[in-house]
Amino acid sequence: MYDAIVIGQDLSSLIAALTAAHRGIKTVLIAENPLEAEHREAGYSFPIDPTPPSGFGPGQLVAALAADLRLPMEDAPRFLPMDPAFQVILPGHRVDVFRDRERLIAELIREFPEQANEIRNFQHAVAKAGLLAERWIKEDRPGDRPALRRFFDRLALFPAAATGGLALTFPEDGGFRRVIEAMLALLSHLEGSGPSLPLSAACLLSLPARGIFYPLGGRQAWSDWLLRRFADGGGDLRERCSVMRIETGGKIIVDLESSGTAVSLRGRRLIASAKWEKLDLLLPGRKPFRRHDSMLPAAYPFCLHMGVHEGGLPENLAPYVVVVPDKTRPATDGNVVFLETSLPGETDRAPEGRRAVTATVFLKDSPLRLSDRELMEQATGAIDSLEGFLPFLRESIDYLHVEKSIALSRRCQEVINHKYRARKRPLFGIGALRPETRRRGILLTGGMPLAGQGFEGEIRSGINAAVWAEREVGKNG
Repeated sequence: MYDAIVIGQDLSSLIAALTAAHRGIKTVLIAENPLEAEHREAGYSFPIDPTPPSGFGPGQLVAALAADLRLPMEDAPRFLPMDPAFQVILPGHRVDVFRDRERLIAELIREFPEQANEIRNFQHAVAKAGLLAERWIKEDRPGDRPALRRFFDRLALFPAAATGGLALTFPEDGGFRRVIEAMLALLSHLEGSGPSLPLSAACLLSLPARGIFYPLGGRQAWSDWLLRRFADGGGDLRERCSVMRIETGGKIIVDLESSGTAVSLRGRRLIASAKWEKLDLLLPGRKPFRRHDSMLPAAYPFCLHMGVHEGGLPENLAPYVVVVPDKTRPATDGNVVFLETSLPGETDRAPEGRRAVTATVFLKDSPLRLSDRELMEQATGAIDSLEGFLPFLRESIDYLHVEKSIALSRRCQEVINHKYRARKRPLFGIGALRPETRRRGILLTGGMPLAGQGFEGEIRSGINAAVWAEREVGKNG
């Protein structure tokens, strides 16, 4: 008998299991496929989910989580702060998104002098609203406070939130607007629309100042470290299995099949990732998840993995780059390619003199539903769109196996972060779905509940689910 059964292969599920185990909840994590954060091929290492990490600075989210769970950090993998945090490239323009706001403003004005006043006003509005949004997010911990108190706390902040949200009007159409769209396309899992931005966007647009990080040694090192800490807390990991049936009566019963052997696990609470493919199949009926239906999938990532000779890449290319091939079209209109590259000389990820490059495009339909031919066309289109600023890319490719990239993108849709669209704008400017559902004992986690908070939202979503499970287990015994 477990207090919490967690099902999922994504970061949020791992964080939920880790948090629950270290809070004294007897926890099992079910990952039907091995938990992997990287794919290694031909001497190269590619990230499964290339979303830039944040929250690794002193006193930030990851440090706070480690302190709360009393995790020893001496052997934790290192994350290097980036400056510039990343680059945005449009035809005729390259913007280095620096950590220092005044330096960033000067860079934007240099590229778009005709929008100088708009750039200054917008960036100052982001700075002011970002502080409020960060405070709001830090104080919003479902399960830690009674719902009525949380409501009044939010209500007290509402006038300032409304004022801050009104100040975040989208820039006029032009190069600067494309930069803002590209930044949000990179950092947010929420695909916005409308003339103004939600308050959560201010928090994301302030991320470069707080820090975008690069995982030295690759992402798998951090995933493995989290798994070791989960085991240290008494957690039980079940990998390479298949969930065959779930019973949600008085107790949770999960039937597994592993290597031809049937196993039944019993628990008091079930935490499932919203990205788990069997969620609707084994927990049918959308009514229990009605609250979460306010978020709709809007775009699906497709990653193309390449090994490239260093001479084919600009010397000043940042590890994270957002390319907008057509500056006359919105970035959300399939008009963005995100590049994640290994560092020069990082031989843990690429052979000497070469770089590992992951090019990500976002599709309107899942790679699971698209044909090989359609995905081949997407791969060709991604390379074509990069040639405007990487003219030597094709001739510099050392490794490219499109069929394997297609297979990997299909296999890892439960791991990689999708883009979502909210049915309606959140009342308080920051969309936050609670992990609880209308079905007793079932909680949801994943990138979707806090999609507007990006990478850190996925971590918080896992924490929230574990905190909620702990409260419910304690309440019911």
